[in-house]
Amino acid sequence: MDSDVPYRPLLTLDPDVRFLPVIASIVALIVSQDSVPAIGQESMIASNAVAPASYDAAAAGTTPAADQVCDIGDPRSPWTPGDGVSASAQLRRFSDSIRVGYDDGFVIASLRERDLETEAFPFRLKVNGWGQLRHTASDVALPNTDLNQFQMKRARLILSGNAFLPDLTYFTQFDGRSSSGDDMRLLDFYLSYDIGHSQFGFEKGTFGFRAGKYKMPFTMARWLSGKEFEFSDRSVASTYFDVNRSLAVGLFGESKHTAIPIEWETAIFNGFVTGGAETGSSGNLDDNFAYSIRLQGYPIGDWGDSQLADFESHDRLAMRVGCAFAGTTISRNGSTEFNTPRVVDSGQTFASILPLAVDSYHVSQFALDASLKWRGWSSTMEYYFRNLSDFEGAGIPSLLDHGFWFQLGYFVVPEKLQVLTRWSRVDGDSGTLGASDQSTDEVGAGLAWYLRGNRAKIVTDVTRLDGAPINSSALDVNPGDRGWLFRTQMQFSF
Repeated sequence: MDSDVPYRPLLTLDPDVRFLPVIASIVALIVSQDSVPAIGQESMIASNAVAPASYDAAAAGTTPAADQVCDIGDPRSPWTPGDGVSASAQLRRFSDSIRVGYDDGFVIASLRERDLETEAFPFRLKVNGWGQLRHTASDVALPNTDLNQFQMKRARLILSGNAFLPDLTYFTQFDGRSSSGDDMRLLDFYLSYDIGHSQFGFEKGTFGFRAGKYKMPFTMARWLSGKEFEFSDRSVASTYFDVNRSLAVGLFGESKHTAIPIEWETAIFNGFVTGGAETGSSGNLDDNFAYSIRLQGYPIGDWGDSQLADFESHDRLAMRVGCAFAGTTISRNGSTEFNTPRVVDSGQTFASILPLAVDSYHVSQFALDASLKWRGWSSTMEYYFRNLSDFEGAGIPSLLDHGFWFQLGYFVVPEKLQVLTRWSRVDGDSGTLGASDQSTDEVGAGLAWYLRGNRAKIVTDVTRLDGAPINSSALDVNPGDRGWLFRTQMQFSF
């Protein structure tokens, strides 16, 4: 040691200087392993779990004062015996399983799925993605045309996490699909704040606030993520009564201590199916807000992680039930909303058959659903009602449409091969402005082969249509379609 430089033990230095050797030792370890440990290891430093091996001394007594000199091995040292060796071993094991660096491109790699325990971190970013490649072939009656194409139905990139607080979360989802050409759209962007947990110490999820663009709380079919479907896509009936996405503010919560566990959500938003509509003075939205609420409960059994298929092979029956309401007033000066609703069974827009004198009308929609899982069986049914009333400008009576979808699945090979069947129906008098009822049916069957649960699967299904009342590029169904629809879809998600 240079005699001109006074000797001071490491633990008597300023805190910022004191940790320089610690940081240097970690960097040396990284270089020796050709890998970078996770940033989450800073918690090891903060908790005094990382120390140079030279400070393997007994730790007894109190921490020394900032200006007090402690020699190596002093019993008042904060380091416990073996800390340095233990920390080095932990870092070596971690760096062996996670690699970050440049390998003909920037790479983040992990040997296995890990629980990083980052939920309590104030800053967090998680990246997910999933896609669905589908072949569709149809054989429908004229004047509609047949289809035979490969399509990218969904190509999603998701950025989610939290910022500043663990209870302040964000969710951003981008969507690219072949029906939109090469365009990438912002499908979802919203912020959620868990007020109950952050401000009052309630259990997480008890009471929160949400704002942005997201799925409106109404049908269970829309609440489901597309990667959870058993068939290739949603049913005709659920699409007909759909509220979809919008710009909104809302509240959400759950209660685990009531007679049955309950989840709920409510929102005020721009209007039905207005998610991608242009806003502001240049847009075509009316000035009427829409509103909705959804309640969901689990009266029997432990439902499990999967939303539809019984991957858990429940020995005891598990049940999920829900109900919802949505309402709004639709005005002619908002062409986006006015031209959206369709009628049974032609699939024409409601606006195209209304008298020109009609300036506005009111829409009320209701939904009820129930789902079951038991020994590889899965069953779901959702029933809808839509009432159109209070027509201003013409003497039109209240119109009622209603419909449902019922779906049944069974794993013939547990967790791997599932057989499926579905019936969907829409009935009502909207297409005749109350003169008579009309109806349309959708009947389908399919197979699902799960390679890795819903993360990787192949689904093939065949559907018979009897006059479709919707126009949906997602379902490959056009207004008035009568005939057969064949779909085979590959899905991958991470």
